[in-house]
Amino acid sequence: MPKHSQFVKKLLSKLLSVNDTLENFFNSLRSWKLYIKKIKLTQNSKAVLILGISVILILSYFLIPTFYNKDKIQNTIKNQLLKNYNIDVKFNEKINYGLLPKPHFSAKNLSILRNKKEIGLTKNLRVFIGLGKFFSFRNEVEIKDLAFHKTDFNIYLNDFLFFKNLLKTAPNENRIFFKKSNIFFKNQNDEVLFINKIFKGKFYYDANNLQNVFISKNEVFKVPYKITIKNDKFNKKVLANFNSKKIRLNLENETDYENDIKKGLLDVLFINKNTSLNYQIDNTSIKFLSENNNKNSYKGAIDFKPFYFFADFNYEGLSAKNLLTEDSIIIDIIKSEILNNKNLSANINLNVKDITNVKELNNLKLKIFIEEGEIDFSESFIMWKEDLKIVFNESLITLDDDGINLIGTVKLNFNDIDNFYSSFQINKLNRKDIKQIQLDFVYNLNSKSLRFDNPKVNEKQNSEIDEFLNIFNSSEDRVFNKITFKNFINNFFRAYSG
Repeated sequence: MPKHSQFVKKLLSKLLSVNDTLENFFNSLRSWKLYIKKIKLTQNSKAVLILGISVILILSYFLIPTFYNKDKIQNTIKNQLLKNYNIDVKFNEKINYGLLPKPHFSAKNLSILRNKKEIGLTKNLRVFIGLGKFFSFRNEVEIKDLAFHKTDFNIYLNDFLFFKNLLKTAPNENRIFFKKSNIFFKNQNDEVLFINKIFKGKFYYDANNLQNVFISKNEVFKVPYKITIKNDKFNKKVLANFNSKKIRLNLENETDYENDIKKGLLDVLFINKNTSLNYQIDNTSIKFLSENNNKNSYKGAIDFKPFYFFADFNYEGLSAKNLLTEDSIIIDIIKSEILNNKNLSANINLNVKDITNVKELNNLKLKIFIEEGEIDFSESFIMWKEDLKIVFNESLITLDDDGINLIGTVKLNFNDIDNFYSSFQINKLNRKDIKQIQLDFVYNLNSKSLRFDNPKVNEKQNSEIDEFLNIFNSSEDRVFNKITFKNFINNFFRAYSG
């Protein structure tokens, strides 16, 4: 009985305390009410007061998500990402709520999964949310936009389905952004084939044209480019555009994926030449062939396992400035290091019937063989009119601190040396019966300087030519133009004649 009495007393004491607290609260409100009534508010003061109350109410509303159950929110976000975008994720850290620039939840070190395997890790994911469900007692959120910041993807051949499925997502009003991210393309041996940098990318649904669209600014092998991909689900077509100003290449592509073997049409603007290619894609390769064109034509194939590129490019006319000048397309490609890749194997043949701005040059056959980062152009040749065939043997392209160098052996095979002598106005006293001249050479494309060694005339060494070339190599002026080249030729035959 005494214990019961003590309990009752304690309970009554608590009730009295609560009652006192409530009474004090309402008394305070009455005091504030009387105080406000006594104050004669100016029009400006009223406006400031209303504005302050409005700001407090708005901020209070936007801060409601801070009280949500974070575990429930993570599950909601995970389920919505999978349902709406085919993106499976794993939260490695607790999410946080942020108000600026607009309400969002953020997650650090988020894993992106495919078949329960991690294919990407993003440093920071922002999930922007709708504003209509903040009073939800179920802690529900409506995802609007996604922003992936500093994401590293490790992609193998089979993982391309991740990006393919993204383009297949159902239409919605939301967007996905990718910023400062990398895609590491790997082979089956876990070796990195190449890295694609994404500076800024955006995925969205184009309601006007009923297409899923991905636009991205990228860089691969130090070559910046912009790509746009559109998926027309109703007509089962993919439309794509690739543009790189640095290498002056623009590609317009349309692929029909209604059947297992996909067919498409590719418009190529390359070296200021426009060509259309028909191609087909299966599980092992891509094969392409240009449309009927009497002047220019392309054909080739790309095998996936192992990666191998073969192509024949044929031109009826091509400017010399597009070949080996400092701003040529070939030099731009070499400088970009796109070919300096140990996992790239290629056999490329460039056939040019006529060099348009050098009337004496024609029938260029440039053979480029690439394997394990080595660029070999042996067995290439070009004709000087019909009089001289210039053949390159054991020749390589190297890229080092000194710039781009062409090194190898050149053979000059004369078909009609008399016409050659006449073209260069060689003194008749210096004209000898010569069938072949062979020289080792090093040509630096950056400095445009040339060096010759180990001369042979008609397969025999010549001391006079040796001495002449030593003097030439030691001189500072080893840059050719039309005049200096003509003088070099004249002095060469003068030295040989003694």
